[in-house]
Amino acid sequence: MSLPESPPDARVDLAVRPRAERRDRLMRIARLKLVARANEFFETCDGVDASFNAFTETHERFVLAIGKNHQSEAFGISFVSCVYLAGPTFWTRVQLRCKSIEDSDGELLYEVTDVAAGFVVRCDTIVIPTYDLTFACEWSRQLAG
Repeated sequence: MSLPESPPDARVDLAVRPRAERRDRLMRIARLKLVARANEFFETCDGVDASFNAFTETHERFVLAIGKNHQSEAFGISFVSCVYLAGPTFWTRVQLRCKSIEDSDGELLYEVTDVAAGFVVRCDTIVIPTYDLTFACEWSRQLAG
């Protein structure tokens, strides 16, 4: 007596699933590390002033100006490929925090908020040129690949 042969799709699914699950797991880990690093940096900005600096439509890039504090001069934070932006144009006592989210299409994004100020921005990449820092969604995909 022989066993019935599995449909070709089932064999492919079993072969691919562990690799895809591993890649997804690695991507989540890489993403968590990037978010943790972004939050470490944002904590150093706590308590300073923030203001709307610029929006470039061609790159959907929003720049938030961060005022100087006892540790640093004023600088800008660029949020690239923004899909959502809400909040004040100026506020004091900044407390920015970052988390990873998925949009309705399953694409990974960063969501940076200052809950007390009502500020929210969702984007693909965060760039802080003064400190040579970049946090890109694409990196978590490449690290897991």
